[in-house]
Amino acid sequence: MDELQQEIFDSNDVREERVRFTAQEIPAAIEAILFVSGDPVQVSRISDILGIPVKACEEYLEELIKSYENNPLTGITIRKADSSYCMITKPAMKKVLEQMYSHKMTPPLSQASYETLAVIAYNQPCTRAQIEAVRGVSSDSIVSRLLDRGWIEEAGTLDAPGRPTLFRTSRQFLLEFGISSTDELPSMELMSYKTIRDLEDSLKNAAEGEDKQITIEGFMAAGKGNGEEDDGNP
Repeated sequence: MDELQQEIFDSNDVREERVRFTAQEIPAAIEAILFVSGDPVQVSRISDILGIPVKACEEYLEELIKSYENNPLTGITIRKADSSYCMITKPAMKKVLEQMYSHKMTPPLSQASYETLAVIAYNQPCTRAQIEAVRGVSSDSIVSRLLDRGWIEEAGTLDAPGRPTLFRTSRQFLLEFGISSTDELPSMELMSYKTIRDLEDSLKNAAEGEDKQITIEGFMAAGKGNGEEDDGNP
């Protein structure tokens, strides 16, 4: 860390009026920022708070992530979502947290809901009409439920008559599915998943796989001949 430490103290980004952190203090400072925030924090914001270069901040964060992942004595870790970072519980803690919040668990989504999520994830941003063109049935109730779940969000409007709302996957989607960006999404097999665990397992298997990005045309072709689920029960 000697070279990195020198880069930090030589950087013009360090302001004299701010508290100066040593290389040994910075990891703890980053942990404190993420813990107190609760929500994902942009790496540029962390860099600004600590008065260190963004690149150096990212290197410290990656070291912290490795440290958490390799430490079996902690139940938390740090996850990256786009250019933001946050503290989360490790997937291995799922059972104990389910036990703790068993009376508050959100009911699982239906197959139709995951199909709709797949259409949005692989073709974002897209409108309700475009989603329905792929699925062949109304998806209003499902889109509303995905919005309530926090997995999708509005992304402006389409420059077309009526100015229809565009939808895209959210940062919460990235965090809950354990990926840093939508570039890490697996192939169109996503459509067949019934649980988050199934998707998480496939994401791990797809980490070194080839790119099989789905298109609307491909999605529609793949869906021909398959029965549609009743959207009244998302």
